[in-house]
Amino acid sequence: MRKFFAAAAMLAVMAGSASAQGGGGGGMQQTPEQIAARMAQQVDAMFKGITITDAIKAKAVDIITKAGADSRAVDRAAADAMDQRKKITDKRNADLAALLSNDGDKKMLADNIAAMPQGRGRPPAGL
Repeated sequence: MRKFFAAAAMLAVMAGSASAQGGGGGGMQQTPEQIAARMAQQVDAMFKGITITDAIKAKAVDIITKAGADSRAVDRAAADAMDQRKKITDKRNADLAALLSNDGDKKMLADNIAAMPQGRGRPPAGL
């Protein structure tokens, strides 16, 4: 039940964010500050229930930002585009987990990531 509410809350946040951006795809270009705020929100969702320092949060934002850029750089027409994006996502998740020292926190991170909405027809992060 808790996961359901967390997923519903994420959907509500993402829907509000998409409408604030003019409907998502094809909308207005985001400023670097807006992108940083969105990445920080994503880190907060991924690390929900896990206490992290500001330094770890900054590293996590960097990891997510790089993974996003790498994923956008993949040629959509490539036959292995989905596999390339999966490798990027798997590396991102491993890099995020490496920021944590407690196995319980690593499991919570994996659970939080798995519960996040995937959007745009992408497979869940673990598939």
